[in-house]
Amino acid sequence: MLQNIHNRNTQISFGLRLKLSDKGLLNLPQKTDILYSASPMDFFYKEPKSKKKLDDLSIKIKNRIRKEQGKPDNSEIKNKLLRKSFNAANKLRSFASKILVLEHFRSFYNSFRLIKKMTPDSPQYIEEWAKMGNSIHNRFIDMNIEDGKIEKIAQSNDSHIFILNHDNPEKDKFIYPIFNSFLNYAYTAYGKQNDCPRPNILVSKNFIKLVNKKLRNIYRKMGLIPVDAYMTDKKIEDNVVPMKYLIAKFLHKKCNLFIFPEGNNSIYKDKTLEEKFQPGVSKIIKNILDSKDSVKVVPLGISYNSTNNTMASIYIGDTITFSKSNGEILYVKDAAEDVVSLGKSGLKKTTDNITKLLCSNLSNCVTLSKIE
Repeated sequence: MLQNIHNRNTQISFGLRLKLSDKGLLNLPQKTDILYSASPMDFFYKEPKSKKKLDDLSIKIKNRIRKEQGKPDNSEIKNKLLRKSFNAANKLRSFASKILVLEHFRSFYNSFRLIKKMTPDSPQYIEEWAKMGNSIHNRFIDMNIEDGKIEKIAQSNDSHIFILNHDNPEKDKFIYPIFNSFLNYAYTAYGKQNDCPRPNILVSKNFIKLVNKKLRNIYRKMGLIPVDAYMTDKKIEDNVVPMKYLIAKFLHKKCNLFIFPEGNNSIYKDKTLEEKFQPGVSKIIKNILDSKDSVKVVPLGISYNSTNNTMASIYIGDTITFSKSNGEILYVKDAAEDVVSLGKSGLKKTTDNITKLLCSNLSNCVTLSKIE
């Protein structure tokens, strides 16, 4: 049964408790047959307990290793042991992905055949994305769909950048396809399968590296783009090629870009979002504005609660539109009238102001997503 949820802390009405297949509740001009179709890729939502335990163990080992590596008194022998431990943790993740494939081999094989014959440019690609989650009848998502923000994004002909917090890497990986499934269903309801932006998400190179070749092909076709997830100035050159490719697609309204701005900083549980938030997304916005009139950014705040069978809570924030005029970078939020200057383009202070603005808006959405 659908249930209205009220957040006493923020005093807002927080949408509906939705099944992953409840896309028909969106305020759209038509319902399509996709509502009654399932995707073989739904096996991603059905992780075996043994896989989850191995993934959790691997993450714990890596988090401990990174803390040890941050200590100033590491000897050469200790560093060697840490590297071996890191490799062992990677092998655990790799083995865990094999368990997923073996446990759901038929669905995996059907997914591989489906993905192999599809191209991202085809309307079927968007339709398959829209179907995801339809066969998972016992899982729920809490999302503020009553605001009509998904429909507004789908009606727009623009590419969007979506930024998401990254508190739980193992659970967060499901949020992108869930939200994207709702969004792509909206695209199909407006008849935009042919020309709507295709989904792309930046993920850590390590995530792609650890899975078998066929699963890697599925991930790549699903729009996963491997980058160095630290996104620091020292590592930024490693991401030049994939970022040029994505920005070119974005400029031609060919992709929606999903980014976890914390990257690998998400391991630092004792730090705030402000401390973990990396400047990479601000630099992407600046680069896009060198060739495009405006960039739209949507924050997606994610949190997890103890409600039975709920995968997560997602709060979809107001769209922030960035533009450039007379050498200054400006922004305006949905439902706001005032256009605000963030400073002269090209200045580090301006990039810092963009980062602070994005972080503040994402942090607010995370707060609004929390349900007790």
